[in-house]
Amino acid sequence: MKIFWEGMFRKNPVLVLAIGLVPAVAMTTTALNGFILGISIALVLLASSIANVFLVPLIPANARPALRAIILITLIVALYGFMLYTNPGLVAGLGIFFPFMVADAFRLQKSDQQPAFGEIVLETLGQGLGFIWSLTLIGVVREFLGFGAIFGQEIVTTVLRPMSLASGVPGGLIIVGLLLALTNAITKQGGELHD
Repeated sequence: MKIFWEGMFRKNPVLVLAIGLVPAVAMTTTALNGFILGISIALVLLASSIANVFLVPLIPANARPALRAIILITLIVALYGFMLYTNPGLVAGLGIFFPFMVADAFRLQKSDQQPAFGEIVLETLGQGLGFIWSLTLIGVVREFLGFGAIFGQEIVTTVLRPMSLASGVPGGLIIVGLLLALTNAITKQGGELHD
């Protein structure tokens, strides 16, 4: 269970490892976008990890990175097509940065070692839930500051929104940077080099 909790908090992909910052800044303008993006990455990570456990040992070592990339690309395209078919408005809201999930998921995969199936599933679930809560948190903060709402429910009713800059990319950069700094202060990490 330690691997599971590390993926969620101590080795959070977004707020500690700084993986997925481009989609986090560009796509999490609302809490719903952050949640959907987090769910999407978690599903792709889990499916690709399970596929890798069964397929990767069957091929030569020099072809494994290509197979991992093909599995990720296939899963992202399938998920994108499904989402486009079921809810085209949501896909339009997520924007062009949706395929960046391939690169983010590829960086999280183990390349050389093949741990046990249960260990892989626990680690991937932890990382997936880490993506979900951190991207949703970024979306909540940005939506509240930028639009005065959370998950589309208006909380602050004024003519001028509290900080409309938060809904744009510059505001997203500032908010993500502040959340990274807060995470480093809470976990007492950051500022030193790690393996």
